[in-house]
Amino acid sequence: GIILAYTGFGMSLSVFMFHGFIKGVPLEIEEAAELDGCNKMQTFFYVVLPILKPIYVTILILNGIWIWNDFLLPLLLLGKGNAIQTLPIAVSNFAGSFTKQWDMILTSTLLIMLPVIILFIIAQKHIMKGMVDGAIKS
Repeated sequence: GIILAYTGFGMSLSVFMFHGFIKGVPLEIEEAAELDGCNKMQTFFYVVLPILKPIYVTILILNGIWIWNDFLLPLLLLGKGNAIQTLPIAVSNFAGSFTKQWDMILTSTLLIMLPVIILFIIAQKHIMKGMVDGAIKS
C-alpha cells in the first residue's frame, strides 16, 4: 500500500522534470539516427535513453531521498507499534514521553544519513546536469 502512495506522489515531480528535459532535446538527433539506419527501437535505446541519463539519475536521487527520509506517510499507514517500520520511525522509538536516548538517536540518524550522502557524492554531476538542463531553454 505504501509503495502505491509513493508512486502516486512521486509521479508529479517526475513527469514535470521529464517534460522540461525532453523539450530541450533536439529532434534533429533522432532524425540523424534514422538517416544512419536505426529503426524506432534502436533510436530509442541507443540515442534517446543515453541523452536522458542525467534526468533519470536526478529523478532517482530526488525520489529516493524523499522516500528514505519520509516520516509522516509511513507513520500514518504503518503505525508506530508495528513490526514493519521505516528507519525514521525506528529512530522515533528512541524518544519516549519522559526520556530521550540522545546517544541512540544521534547515532542512528548518522547511520541513516550515510547512504544518502554517499549516493549524492557519487551522482552529484548527473543531478546538477539533470536539473539545469531541464530548466534552461535556448
